[in-house]
Amino acid sequence: MEALLTRATDCGAWRDAIDPAVESRLTGAIDELAELPVLDGTVLRILGLCDDPDATTAELVAAIEHDASFAANLLRYANSAALARPVRAKSVRQAVMLVGRRTLRRLSLEAATYRFLERAPGSGGAIRGQMHVHAIAVATAAAAAAEAARVHGEAAHVAGLLHDIGKLVLPLAFGEGVVDEIAARHPSGPARVQAERARLGVDHAMAGGLLAERWGLPAEVTEAIAMHHGGPNGLFVPSREVACVQVGGAVCDLLAGADIDATLLDLALEPLGLGKDGLDGLAEHAGVPLRAMSTSGMQERVEQAADASRVDDLTGLATRRRWITTVHAHLTHIGLGSIVLVGVDGLAQVTRTQGYNAANLVLTEVARIVSRHGEAGRVGGVLLGVWIDADRREARAVADAVAEEVARSLAEDGSPPIGLSFGIGSAPADGRDFAALLDVAEAEMEHCRATGEMPPERHLRLA
Repeated sequence: MEALLTRATDCGAWRDAIDPAVESRLTGAIDELAELPVLDGTVLRILGLCDDPDATTAELVAAIEHDASFAANLLRYANSAALARPVRAKSVRQAVMLVGRRTLRRLSLEAATYRFLERAPGSGGAIRGQMHVHAIAVATAAAAAAEAARVHGEAAHVAGLLHDIGKLVLPLAFGEGVVDEIAARHPSGPARVQAERARLGVDHAMAGGLLAERWGLPAEVTEAIAMHHGGPNGLFVPSREVACVQVGGAVCDLLAGADIDATLLDLALEPLGLGKDGLDGLAEHAGVPLRAMSTSGMQERVEQAADASRVDDLTGLATRRRWITTVHAHLTHIGLGSIVLVGVDGLAQVTRTQGYNAANLVLTEVARIVSRHGEAGRVGGVLLGVWIDADRREARAVADAVAEEVARSLAEDGSPPIGLSFGIGSAPADGRDFAALLDVAEAEMEHCRATGEMPPERHLRLA
C-alpha cells in the first residue's frame, strides 16, 4: 500500500488540455494542499500491519482500538447489510476476523480520506458537509465495479476516494464565491463540469489530477482522477481503472437522484464488459441503499437521462448523445465522411473580463456558423462537432470556411477575440468507427493547442 501511495506518476496526455496560464494559477492552491498529510498516524499503522504478513491479529486490534471512531466504523461495517453475515461482530477482534485484511486496508484509506476532506482548506461553501461522504460512496461503488469486471489492484478504490479533490483546489485558486456560484447553478453532473471549463478554463477533475500528481500518486490513480468526467471532451475512457471510477460516480449520482452523463456511462461500461442491467447489483454490492430509485431500478433512470434532451439549451445544436447517434448512423450506412471538431478557445478569459453572458453569446455565434456546414452538435463545453459526408479535403474546406466566417462575424459585431482550434478525422482513412475518428481529430486539435504548430495539411488555427 505504501508503494501505491508514493510511486511517482507521469504527466499523462490529459495535461495537454490545461492552458499554461490556468495551470500557473492553480499552482499556489496545489502548493498549500500538497503540504497536508493525507494519512494520519493511526491509519499508517493499520496499513503497515495489513501489508505485513507477520503481523498478528492482536497487533491490528490494538492499533484499531487506539482510534475510537475508526473502531466504531469497523464494527458498523462488519455488521452491515452489505456483508449479509449471519453472525454479528461484538468486538473489534471479531470485526477484524470477519472483514479480512484487504477490506480493513480499504476502510483505513476511507477513514483517512474522510478526515482529510473534512479539515482541508477549500472544503467550504457549496461542498462543505458532503464531499467526504460522496468520496466514500464512489470509492465503494468503483471497487464493486472493479471486482465485477475483474480489474486487478486497488487503483479504482483509491481514485474513487480522491476523485473530487480538485474541488478543494478551485476555491483556493479562483475564489470561493466564483466556485459557489457555479455550484449553485449546477450542483453536480456534466453541466457543472462544462460550466467550470467555460468559466475557469479548467474543471475540478483535471485540477484534481494536478494535485494527485504533486502528491506522487501512481499514474493509473492520477489519470482516473483527472479523467473521471471523460476528459476535455467528456468522452475519454482511457483505461479500465478510469472506467471503474466513472461507473462508480454514475451509480452514486443515480442513487442521489442527480443528473448523469448517460453517454459517458455507456462508454465506461463497455471495456468493463458490464451492462446497465447490472448497475443495481453494483449499488447493492457497495452497500448503498437504493433510496432514490424507483422500483424499476437504475436502468430505466439511465435511459430517461439519455432521452431527456435532444437539443442543447444554450447553442441550439444537437446534444452530444444525439450527435454521436447521428454520426454512428452515417458511418454504418455510408462508411465515408469526416468529423470536424471545433474548439472555441479563450472563453474563460472572456468570462473573467466581460462576464458569463458575453462568453455564452460568443459560443452561440460560433455554433450558429458551424451548424450551416453539416450535422452539428455540442460535444461538450466549448467543443463543437460537425459531420459531413465527404473526405478530408472537403473537411479542411469546411474548417477554413468556419474560421473565415467566425472571424468576419465577430469583427463586425465587435465581439471579444477568441481562438478556434480544429481537428479532423475521416473515414475510411482514419478508421471506420466513431471512437477511431474522434481520437484522430482530438489528437490533431490538442497538438495544435499545445505546440502552436499549424501544418497546412493537418492543423488550422484562427488567432
